[in-house]
Amino acid sequence: MPFTPDHAKQLRVMISSDAKNEADDDFAIAHALLTPTFEVRGLIASHYSRTAAMLGNTLPTMEESYKELARLKKVMGDSPTPLYRGARQPLGAADQPLSEGAKAIITEAQRDDKRPLYVLILGPATDIALALQAAPDIADKLTVVWIGGNPYPQGGWEYNLFNDPQAGNVLFQSAVPLWQVPHNVYMSMRVSLAELAVKVKPQGETGHYLWQQMIDFNRRASATIKDIPWPKSEVWVLGDNPAVGLLLDDHQYHYQEISAPTVNEDLTYGKGTQPRKVRVYQSIDAHFVLEDFFAKLQLAYGQ
Repeated sequence: MPFTPDHAKQLRVMISSDAKNEADDDFAIAHALLTPTFEVRGLIASHYSRTAAMLGNTLPTMEESYKELARLKKVMGDSPTPLYRGARQPLGAADQPLSEGAKAIITEAQRDDKRPLYVLILGPATDIALALQAAPDIADKLTVVWIGGNPYPQGGWEYNLFNDPQAGNVLFQSAVPLWQVPHNVYMSMRVSLAELAVKVKPQGETGHYLWQQMIDFNRRASATIKDIPWPKSEVWVLGDNPAVGLLLDDHQYHYQEISAPTVNEDLTYGKGTQPRKVRVYQSIDAHFVLEDFFAKLQLAYGQ
């Protein structure tokens, strides 16, 4: 990068990602790894078992996410960032152990380091929920940024929350500071395939990989999922990148502090059981977030 960030403002970051569920997670993870203000202390592969079952996918989803994250690390020049396996199933599965990823979160939170720690959840909240249940004392040592849930006040079905509603409840009712980026906000991160062809594809092996896995998934999903308007023919949403952008600038006037809800069985929101507030984002500066990503990709890999 042609600049040196203030070391005193550096952040520790851990990222939990269901990387193989679609094609957008890789863009956010690459964005984080290219951001010099961050020291990414670990990547955690998360499951997406409930939505995979809806589509007839019987593969072990956490392992698929793990393989995808390993591929991305290699493409990005064998990134030294540690990679951990997350939980294989949602909370409540029989004999569910404390996942490797949950242990890594606890270890990092308890480490003697004065830099703030942020845990970015780009999928279900299973592993952070396991960590908070096993070590409640870490709640004041980190902040969670979660991409998930539907808009307020109603709530309803949403991909990341659907994959582990119980974990969502643990997160809402815990004491951990929580920034929530719901569906109406992360869906504003629209890009066209033409834009990605111009701004991402030419940027070395990493840019080509990000582009190709997006095109491959778009083609495969369009052939598999019929009679619904998703995916759109030449439009995508980089819905996980807000988690990175909000650590660069927290969008001070774009959120509200609300009472933490509970998650009902139908994924709507109910009255919470704990007297605590969570930060819920109402908008995101998509131009700022996406252009920062495109610029860093070109600076790192462009000719």
